[in-house]
Amino acid sequence: MYNLYQAFEKLTQEKKDLIIKVAIEEFSQNGFEKASTDTIAKRAGISKGSLFHYFKSKKNLFVYLAEHVMNMLIDTIMDVLRHMQADDFFEHIIDITLMKQRIAYQYSSETQFLLNALMHPPVAVKPEMETILAKQWETYQQNFMYKYVYQKELLDHERLRPDVNEDTVVEMTRLLVENISNKYQMMYRDQNVNLFEYQDQILKELQDYFSIIKNGIYR
Repeated sequence: MYNLYQAFEKLTQEKKDLIIKVAIEEFSQNGFEKASTDTIAKRAGISKGSLFHYFKSKKNLFVYLAEHVMNMLIDTIMDVLRHMQADDFFEHIIDITLMKQRIAYQYSSETQFLLNALMHPPVAVKPEMETILAKQWETYQQNFMYKYVYQKELLDHERLRPDVNEDTVVEMTRLLVENISNKYQMMYRDQNVNLFEYQDQILKELQDYFSIIKNGIYR
């Protein structure tokens, strides 16, 4: 990313943050096609020529924003995860869900922009959004999932039934969480629902299913 956007990266952090903020707002309010680079440049206090010097095209600007927001949110989540303390497998996943919800609220504009970009990608940038989504999943798999979320050592091994395999419990739980997440992502994609309004419902579903799982695996 740096080589393509090196002129932009040389700006002060304050200036970069302003350009990113107003660009996200413009794309979020008007969509990719109707978003105005004139408006973005004016609100950021730069010339349109400078904006295109930094990003070359509106498409590149949009892709940069999506990658930037994705990396920022992942880095923020990972930073919190590294400092989280836990002593119960299922409660830890609930705590992570709550933490991710708090971060989504804290960065609501960025989260909404990214959801729109990935779930309703403009035709002009659809291949790029698919690549970004694939990179996110790869990062999640390698650096996030088993190391920080599904930690089998947090299972209560003293209560675990002797005929229950801990790896099976972890995999079953992972599939459950992913299916719930996929269900609400499909609702967002197909019905354009506001996911922020479903946060409590998502949490309750997890808690209900975890209660059933615990009754099945523990003595």
